[in-house]
Amino acid sequence: MNPIEDELALRNLMGRYTDAVNRRDADAWIATWAEDGVWNLLGTPVSGRDNILALWLQMMGGFEFALMLPSSGVFEINGDSASGHWYLHEYTRDHEGNASTMVSRYLDTYVKQDGQWLFQLRHYSFIYNGPSDMSGTYTPPSG
Repeated sequence: MNPIEDELALRNLMGRYTDAVNRRDADAWIATWAEDGVWNLLGTPVSGRDNILALWLQMMGGFEFALMLPSSGVFEINGDSASGHWYLHEYTRDHEGNASTMVSRYLDTYVKQDGQWLFQLRHYSFIYNGPSDMSGTYTPPSG
């Protein structure tokens, strides 16, 4: 692939990831991860696809719905590896009817295996998590 094709493939990877979240499709979601991937969810790293999937299923089980919308992403591509980050808007409602609005960021490392880009490491953190009126605490991203 050339750099433009790689960037399009990485954007498509995030598109498949968020589409799977929005549809609650566990198989499609975990297919975006490398077998030895690491998901660092709010400071707690989980390694390996089986463990990552178990955490995602547990987390998603707490929501009546979750809607994830990526807003921007940038990449640095170096052969069959890359790094980058994404900003997201997220909207959730739990089973008790409590709604939340989040602005978050994923810091990512990607790996190309058998011609396909996958997530190797995703470090997720909140920039904002609170009411939809944005009256909660905002934490600017660093770096």
